Parts: sequence; C-alpha cells; structure tokens
Amino acid sequence: MTEASPPAVVHLINGLFKKNYPLDTPVKIEPNESIRKNPKSGKLGKIVSDIVVTLFCENKKDTYLIEAQIDDDMEMSLRVFNYSISIALKDKYISDNGSYMRIEMPAPAVIYWETSKTEDFLTIEVVFPGERSVLYKVSAFKMLEHKVSELEHMALLLPFYILKIREELKRSGEDSKKRKALAKRLTGYVAEICDVFRKSHENFYLSEKDALMLQERMSVMHTELYGKYKELTEENMTLKQMYNSSILKAYDRDIAKAEAKGIGQGTSQVAKAMKAAGETVSKIMNYTGLSRRKIAAL
Repeated sequence: MTEASPPAVVHLINGLFKKNYPLDTPVKIEPNESIRKNPKSGKLGKIVSDIVVTLFCENKKDTYLIEAQIDDDMEMSLRVFNYSISIALKDKYISDNGSYMRIEMPAPAVIYWETSKTEDFLTIEVVFPGERSVLYKVSAFKMLEHKVSELEHMALLLPFYILKIREELKRSGEDSKKRKALAKRLTGYVAEICDVFRKSHENFYLSEKDALMLQERMSVMHTELYGKYKELTEENMTLKQMYNSSILKAYDRDIAKAEAKGIGQGTSQVAKAMKAAGETVSKIMNYTGLSRRKIAAL
C-alpha cells in the first residue's frame, strides 16, 4: 500500500469498508511498526505493523486502521483497540477550560490471509461503572473464503491469493500427483488474478506502475512459497507472460491511440491526448502518474 498509487488505495478502502470515495480523493498512508521482544530470551522478535489510511474529502477526514494476519490471535481485537486509541489521541480535541475532550476512533479491519476460525467481527465489550457498556467491533476479512472474481475491488490484496494452496501442499507429503494437481489449480488462480489486474487497469483503478509492482510481488511470493517443489516449478506459472498478455496489451492500445492522434510518445503526450479526449483528471493521474498540477499545466 505504501508503494501504490492513491487511486489504488482508495479503491481498496472502498472495497474493504463498503465505501464509495471518488478515486481522486487525497490519501495519506502511515505504516506503524513496533518490535516485539521474546518473553523468554529478551531478544528482539518479529516486527508488528499496521497501516493507517486517512482520506480527505468535503472538509473532513476519515481514518482507517488495517491489520493483517496469517495466524489467529486471541488478543487481536485488543491490539487493534490499543492502536486505535493511540491514533485517535494524536488528533484529540480539548475544550478551552479542559473540561471536555473528544477523540475520533479510526474504522478498523483485520485481513486474514489464510482461513481463520474467527467470526466476521472481533468484539470487545467495554464495561463502565454503573454496568453501562459499549461494544467495540472490528471487521474480520477472510480473503481465501472468497473467489478471485469477488476481490476485484481489492486488487492490492490479490498477490496473497496464491496462499490458497499452501496448506494443502504441506499435507500432500511425497505425493507428486497431488502436487501437480495443486500446481494446475494455482495456475488457474494466477490467470484469474491477472485478468482482474487487466480490468482494474482498464478501469483506471490500477496504474501501470501498480500493476507492475503487484505482478513482481506475486512472482517473488511464488518463488518463496513454492520454489522448492519440483512439481510447481515444472508447471511454471509464467507470471510475466500472463501479465504481458493482459496488462501491457491494454497499455499499448492506449499508447497507440495517442500516437494515432499525432501526439507522439511519452507520458506527457499521453496525458495530453487523454485530456483532449475529455478524460477526468483523476483518470489521467492514475494512468500516467503525473500530478494534478502538471496535468493542469499541459
């Protein structure tokens, strides 16, 4: 998300939180990291990271907190609650006489990359004196319980979909026939993912740079997860070929259209052609990577 274009991030927020922000909504992304210590040895352990996304629209801002997990965590809701409070306190409002304070909690979500036993919401009941209570709910999005076609509004998550066969592959043991069947299934998933990248690119949800980054991440993940399995390397995902046949052809078509109008090559020329054709500034920004100011100056 920190390397993605603003429209791609807005598109993800819309899909994950069921919102409808315009793609040109200004976005601020803040990754927060902390390092856990091993409780026994005292040595530094794994990095825990969450992403804070703030969208600025109509003289107000909306803040979202996104966590991601591979394994279930019995205290995940408490972790999110603590992060949310620290985020809210940064922008607290205090009245002149200090008798009133207001904090705005971000909207939280946890993405589970693999199948989780958790329910659709993680809940904390906060009980106040007098037996008054408030329920704090965190939505849990379990990615692999969805089909690829159901994740078109969350294209930034799709490289992780290749985790789909990981657990079955572990259980396959030395059975080469089972591994080959899993390799073919994975090839099908990758083809579907590349098709989503193509559609997202054509609809200006993903820029060319976004699509290249996602393809590269998916290729690296495939090597890390499955490179040691002979059957999966024999099947050869040919990610770059799939990618080139889906994303780049669409890009080349648009370049050709620009050239047909006598504009010539180059990002600025393509932006000029799109502007002359009446495309919105947000689409031009998403497609070319140029800033609003540069587009206005063309």
